Amino acid sequence: MFRLLSALLAIAVTTPGVWADDHMSAVPQLEAIRVAAPIMLDGRLDDAAWEAATAVSGFIQQEPDELQPATEDTEVRAVYDATTLYFAVRAYDSDPSAIVALEMQRDGRLFRDDAVAILLDTFHDHRNVYFFETNANGARTDGLVSNEGDDFNLDWDGVWSVASRIDSEGWTAEFAIPFRTLRLDPRLDVWALQIRRFIRRKNEPTFFAPLGLEDNFFKISKAGHLTGLHDVETGLALNVKPYVTAAVGESADEGSVEDTEIGLDVKWGITRGLGLDVTLNTDFAETEVDEIQVNLTRFSLFFPEKREFFLENSGIFEFGTPGGRRGPLFRLFFSRRIGISEEGDPVPLDWGVRLAGKVGRWSLGLIEAHTDSLSTEEEEVAETDWTVLRLEREVGARSSVGVLATLQDPDVGDSSSAYGVDWTIRPTNRLSIWGFGASSDNADSATGTIFGSGVEWQNRVWRVESSLVDIGEDFDPAAGFLRRSGVLRTGAKITYSPRPELEQIRNYEFELEFERFKRDDGSIESQEFQVNFFGLTTENGTTFSLFSQFRQEGLDEDFEIADDVIIPADDYSFQDFGLFFSTNQGRLWAFRGFAVGGDFFDGRRRRSNITGTWRPSKFLSSETSWNRSQIDLPAGDFVTNVVRQRVAASFSPDLSLSALLQFSDVDEELGLNLRFNWIYKPGADLFVVFNQSWNAPDALSTLESIDRRVTVKFTYLLQR
Repeated sequence: MFRLLSALLAIAVTTPGVWADDHMSAVPQLEAIRVAAPIMLDGRLDDAAWEAATAVSGFIQQEPDELQPATEDTEVRAVYDATTLYFAVRAYDSDPSAIVALEMQRDGRLFRDDAVAILLDTFHDHRNVYFFETNANGARTDGLVSNEGDDFNLDWDGVWSVASRIDSEGWTAEFAIPFRTLRLDPRLDVWALQIRRFIRRKNEPTFFAPLGLEDNFFKISKAGHLTGLHDVETGLALNVKPYVTAAVGESADEGSVEDTEIGLDVKWGITRGLGLDVTLNTDFAETEVDEIQVNLTRFSLFFPEKREFFLENSGIFEFGTPGGRRGPLFRLFFSRRIGISEEGDPVPLDWGVRLAGKVGRWSLGLIEAHTDSLSTEEEEVAETDWTVLRLEREVGARSSVGVLATLQDPDVGDSSSAYGVDWTIRPTNRLSIWGFGASSDNADSATGTIFGSGVEWQNRVWRVESSLVDIGEDFDPAAGFLRRSGVLRTGAKITYSPRPELEQIRNYEFELEFERFKRDDGSIESQEFQVNFFGLTTENGTTFSLFSQFRQEGLDEDFEIADDVIIPADDYSFQDFGLFFSTNQGRLWAFRGFAVGGDFFDGRRRRSNITGTWRPSKFLSSETSWNRSQIDLPAGDFVTNVVRQRVAASFSPDLSLSALLQFSDVDEELGLNLRFNWIYKPGADLFVVFNQSWNAPDALSTLESIDRRVTVKFTYLLQR
């Protein structure tokens, strides 16, 4: 790995101009014109202000014909008044009847439709952006992007509006983004701007500022400029959102349940770049339940954060590297530790304060929170105070260095802390070098440490990654997440994606990936070598690949993989072969999945996943997923199944009903989550949530109710 790192550094040092900012000096610009009156948002583009505004066009393909003019023209205009920024998009189409517009739900998967997305870098630092996307139905998807895509948070919901319509020339969209929704630098009259139009039937992404094949959409250092902004108003930048919830239900453990709560969320822009969030008696009733996972490993599972309070500016608290092949290897701070117990039960969050944003070239994040005690049959959780501090300093054009510290202080027992420093060096758009070091200090263990470094390099057809992470036996970030300890992880990955000159094939893909976990005594805990022998992507978006995995597992103690099925301690080597496929996801019917079979420890395993999507109209969509593993071992045979059914009915972009039904035969449990959401005005909601879980000991033939609850949550938004 270090030879590879040295070689890449040598390439960087000896290439002329490689340490300069390689963002082009001549970039496309869109001038925003100030108007006196607000725009009537109806998607028609017939306001007089749009006639006077300057239009930009000439979008450039990224695929299939790299850096060539788009096959369908796009025009964009921008105007603003004192409080709101507006964009008008005219997406010309030679065949309007072929426009794909089947999504209407809030935060839907608009990549499956014809769509337009806008990135706004309000600090013009070429690092972090706001993401706003819509389709021809006026659906809204938004998010926060950190460090040019290192973290993409789609669970953030901003207050903004959009209207779209299809006509004889294609489709149009009008965006209205209040300045108070954004953190911004008032001294700047130029923002970085990127706009992407995706033409679904052609699988063609086109851009306002051209991007090559080696660039992702969030490469904001290659964006264009939005100019002409001055004297904008954000008011007090104060959002006050009171809420009330009422819940009734029955529980097998607690009997009848009736509960009414009131709470408050406050957001205040202390400065244009720094925001203060306060939450009191916080309730997360509207948050979708976690997806069921089956753990057939010796290590912890990772579940993503979905709660709104912890999502905004969450990228500021990212530390180090994502880590292993099967999700994050560790998180020095993991927000799910606050308010969720080890068993996954909600812990009352009495109050929380978050200060986050930018001050000059500094990024600042501070969280203070207090959780109440929790007592169940499975666990006892004490009242706890939580503190998280993050500071990061920009260095040069695109590099950074930062520190992060956490403190978990329960009222019973001793406190635990962790702290570390990390850095990222990006001398060019193709090369990134990162590193970190951290330490933990817990009452029940000695001080532990973790160190890591890595390098990533890519061009239009090659991508190379290499990394090393050394995790001490006593490292334990109590306010974070850790999958393994006492190991040295080394990893490397090489991907080659040539572009053949064939009419129906967009690219081939060949990939080698290696990952090893070695214990302190030099023995192998795990080792995996994956080869993607052959993969291809067609012009319509269908993908296919053949792969094989060679694995070693060193068990230093017996491993109970399932009830009464024990794999003896020993060293194991095994191999399997697999197939992955995905059809065009923009069609009425779409499928994706994989099938893998081969050796598994001292036996055999066959596993598969199939997901089918049906989108008959913009009002209704359905997704069915089935994950199955069949394992045959000398100690015993068993089968695991997880079936997941999603249904979404969207009556308008602001009125929706969704259902998630999940069954796992490992847990012998069936769960239903129904969520009705009415956004009766931007930023204010009415939720009705029904949760039901059953014991299903005989594969659904017998159901025993565990918990049933209906929750109504009403929020109101006051802005000043």
